[in-house]
Amino acid sequence: MAVLNWDHTMINVQDVDEAVQFFGEHGIVFARGGRHEKWGTENALGYFGLNYIELISVYDEARAKDFSRSDASAVYDAVQDYEQKLQRINTIALRTSDIEATHARLKQAGVPAGDIEVGKRLDEQGHLITWSIFFIDGTIDGLPYPFFIQWQGSDETRAQKLTEQGLIVQHSAGDLLARQAVFHVPDPQKAADVWGRLLEGNPEKTERGYRIQLQDRQLIFDQGAENHIVQLNFDGAGDPLKQQALVFDQIKLSFN
Repeated sequence: MAVLNWDHTMINVQDVDEAVQFFGEHGIVFARGGRHEKWGTENALGYFGLNYIELISVYDEARAKDFSRSDASAVYDAVQDYEQKLQRINTIALRTSDIEATHARLKQAGVPAGDIEVGKRLDEQGHLITWSIFFIDGTIDGLPYPFFIQWQGSDETRAQKLTEQGLIVQHSAGDLLARQAVFHVPDPQKAADVWGRLLEGNPEKTERGYRIQLQDRQLIFDQGAENHIVQLNFDGAGDPLKQQALVFDQIKLSFN
């Protein structure tokens, strides 16, 4: 059975450098990741161990208009938000230890999973970064699906390499770990049930909605009209972020 984990969170921004500066002023380090030539998008990455945030925006508007949502749903949504000048949390990527097995399981279950493709980009040092990925087209009553990714090599080898490259760093804001993604959805039970099937996890009822345990992290589905992830909750913050929240347009990071 494939092992699944929360790999990263995609956050849509208008200007990558502006967002990097905002979070950097509060002690959270992001580094330029590079460009996705295929989609006309660019990103910056902030690592919290292997789990990270991807700030994504558009650098080539013509190229960004040249693919459909069925090609890469989460990236397409990022482009749409860019065009509408929306800055918000997009969706999460789920890391799998066996992308072929995960893809086959979801296809058999009737999930509209797209083909597995090899993704690639050049980092700021000109190194080619590659991965295997597939997206899921459609939505859950308007709520975007996650997408699935598998990186080359083991988690341990990748963590060592990212540390040597200076990408996994100690943030001055603290020893930060993303523990929860909070969704606001009109029907928390339905959304949690669908995500539970994707993750092979059982949703647990809470006072406000439902919760899915994913390794040492949680996905929280509460009642709300946004139909999106509205907040990321972090452990490990030091002063002055402890018990505080950072808000950048519609993006909210909360720190314990």
